This record gives sequence, C-alpha cells and structure tokens, in this order.
Amino acid sequence: MTTAKILRSLPQIRDHFARNEVPYHFVSTSNFNMLGMHDWVRGWRNLSLIDSFDGSHPHLLALPSSQVFHSIQEISLHLLRNAPFADRRGEPAARALFLFFDEQVEDLCREIGLEIQLPPYRLVREVDSKIVTTEIGNEAGVASVPNVLARIGSYDELQRVAASLGREWVLQTPYGDSGKTTFFISGPGDYGAAAPVIEREQQVKVMRRIDCMPTAVEACATRWGTFVGPLMTELVGLPQLTPYAGGWCGNELYESAFTPAIRRRVLEKTQAMGDALYRRGYRGTFELDFLIDRDAGEVYLGELNARITGISAMTNLSDFCSSNIPLFLFHLLEYDPGVELELDVRTFNEQVLQCGASGVSAQAILKYTEHELRIVTEAPRSGVYALGEGGRLQLRKPGWDRRQALGADEVYVLRILGAGEYAYGGADLAIVFLNQVIAGDDGKLNADGQRWVAALQAAFAYRSLNQEERSLVEQANRPASIKSDGRP
Repeated sequence: MTTAKILRSLPQIRDHFARNEVPYHFVSTSNFNMLGMHDWVRGWRNLSLIDSFDGSHPHLLALPSSQVFHSIQEISLHLLRNAPFADRRGEPAARALFLFFDEQVEDLCREIGLEIQLPPYRLVREVDSKIVTTEIGNEAGVASVPNVLARIGSYDELQRVAASLGREWVLQTPYGDSGKTTFFISGPGDYGAAAPVIEREQQVKVMRRIDCMPTAVEACATRWGTFVGPLMTELVGLPQLTPYAGGWCGNELYESAFTPAIRRRVLEKTQAMGDALYRRGYRGTFELDFLIDRDAGEVYLGELNARITGISAMTNLSDFCSSNIPLFLFHLLEYDPGVELELDVRTFNEQVLQCGASGVSAQAILKYTEHELRIVTEAPRSGVYALGEGGRLQLRKPGWDRRQALGADEVYVLRILGAGEYAYGGADLAIVFLNQVIAGDDGKLNADGQRWVAALQAAFAYRSLNQEERSLVEQANRPASIKSDGRP
C-alpha cells in the first residue's frame, strides 16, 4: 500500500508541482482559460485548435483544421485524435483537462489511455442546468432572485405564473449560452421574440427583474473543503464587446468594488454551494455568478458554471494567486490520489478575503459584433501593448506571458482570430488584460475602457467574402468554429 504524500503549506504545494512527472494536457480551442499554468506545473501542455502565439509558445501544440466544427466537444475530439501522445506503458496515465467534453470524449480518452481530471460528464451536465442550480442553492440555503420554475406556453401564461414577481421578468432556459438564452421580458413584444426558444422547454426559470450588479467568483470543491478565489465584477452586454444583450464580456478585480460585508457573504454562500456540490459527487473547480441587488443589498445566486471558465485565467493570474498559488492547483490535488493536504481551508479563504483583491486587474473579451460574415485580413500579435499615437495599439513585446504587462499604461493582448480566418457574429476576436478599472458604477465602459477597446477593435481589419468563399460557407452552413471563451 502506497503512503500518501502529505502537503502542509503553500510552498510545499508549489514544490510538489514543480517536481511533477505525470503529463497534464489542457485540450481546448485555445489556451486562454489556463494561461500561465505551465509556469506552475511541470509537464503541462496545451493542445489547441488555434495558435495565438505564431509557433513561439514552447508548451503549446496547435493542431489546426479546415473541418467544420459545431461545438467545442468536436474540437476536443479532433485534438485528441491528432495529438502525438507518448507511449507510457508501465507509467501512470497522462492526465487530460477540458473546457467542454462529453461521452464521446470520455470514451476516446479511455481508448488512448488519458485520465480525465474532471467530474463525469453526466454529473457535469446535470448540475449545469440552471434549474438544478436553483434547486441545489435552495438546498444549501443560497437563495436565487425570487423566481418560479415552470413551463411557459404563452405570454398570458407567463403573466399568470409570474404574477407575484412584478411586471418585468428575466427568463432563462436550463442550458445554453447565457447571452443567447437569457431573455428580458417587459411586454408581449419582448415575449414574442423569445417565444420560440422559451416554449420548446419543459421548464424555464422565471425571475423578478432587479437592478443588480453581476459578479463572478471561482472556487474548488475538494475532500478538504471548498477553497474560494477572489470576487470579481462582471461586464455584461456591452455593445462595444459583444452582440448579445445578456452576454458576459469581461471582469474586473479591485479592492473597492465590494464592501467587506458583501465579500464575506459571497464567500459563505460559495462555500455552502461547493460543499453541496461535493455531496452530490461533484469535485473540483466551478464558478458562481452572484447578483447583488442595488436597491435591497441582497446577494442572490445567479448561475453555476460547473467547469473551468472564462475567469479562470483572471483568478489564477491575479496578484494574490501569483504570490501564493493558483486556485486551480487545488483542483489538481483533489484528483491526485497520492496526495493528502493538511492545509486549513478557512485560513486560506480568510487570506483571500483580506488580500485576494490586491492590485487592479481586468479583462475584456472582444467579440465580432457585425452581422456580415467576413474574413480577417489583419490581427494583432499576442503580447504586451501600449497606446501609441492616434490611440492605436503599439506593440512593446510579443509573447505569451500576461504578467509581463503589469504597468498601468500597458495591456496584454491574447489574439484569438488570426488573418485568413472567418469572422462571424459572436466569434471571439481577442482578450485584453488590463491593470486599471475599465467600467463605471453603471456597468458601462469608462473613458479608459473605451480607449483600449477602440484601439483593440482598430487592430483588426476584414474583407468581404468572394463568390467562391460564399458558396463554400453555404455548403457547410457556417465557418469552422473557433470560439475560445467557452464560458456561457
């Protein structure tokens, strides 16, 4: 019987991963969500559909394809089938992590000897439902915005069902990108536009519409307890960044964003949700959206994302995690049967409360917001930028390290779409990491945010499709999917 290795401190955890001998593979469209993880985990490798670094990243293998992909799961299958995995007979199985996966991905990993370091897909699918999230929250004592769960077949039925929730509502379907399946209903016109989606569902979540501040926090449910990361603001529906009215498009992390009382309440609610998830068998990283009612001051549960998410990079690259350890390392420890942790969860979480929002950082996700399908002709290199003459981006240093851009006057740009690729409505163009507050109290971009986003937009150029290209697109119904975000 092998004795478990006991880790008692953050330095010991750092040393453990610095000496790691089992390969980890992060398999996704890009390495955005796990930026910088190779600096912490020896043997970390990113398998990506696209190469944001023009071949220069030593820990990334890009496997591009002309295939038409209709989901990130299909992209994961393509990467698994084409990556040259080393023969490790007689050694521990290499480990794989995904943004999105399904039963086909699970089956293929078993065939090629990869151990998935995530909860089983059937469980992820179950708890990812907005209906089930609400039920888990109710069980854990973490309330959602006042709501009803019901089947809706008409506007009249919605009025009857939601009579106790006021005259304006927010409706969500159980699954789907929140930017596309969250509907703000103020009258029959709003309902009519959303009816085809709402009425095909067996059950939807109907919420009172409140004036709220959206927030996001990542956490990790483990056998030692739930570790909680720093609380962030969310940017939602900004037309400069996304074509979706309810779509997530960025985050900010800074001390004065929330009162100490709000931070503590979010911590307590997140721990309760993490413990409830673990009792259901869910292990590892997850993300919660909380809605802070600006009028009543209540903190409500919004959504659960049962996976690695779009704030994973922000969390793991934050000043706090960089000076301690990335939160995601607790996920890897949870899936390592040869390790035991003697680290007090409450002490760690208290440190996050005190110091988790040190410094100022933000990220903005720039999507293609036009309706016309076009081809990218110019795109910025990934790297460190400043604002040059005329408000244009000026490259200071190409590279893959976001933390090389820590000055208030500089940003790190991670390019997603490159020259020659299709730009379609909602496609991710680039992610920009900043060191300043970019939104006002109203949730809209402030003057600095507008300057940086305008500069990033101007760094892309496009051309219309020629007739041959249009014919190819019509045959395939849509261009190859190269969405990097993966966080509904």
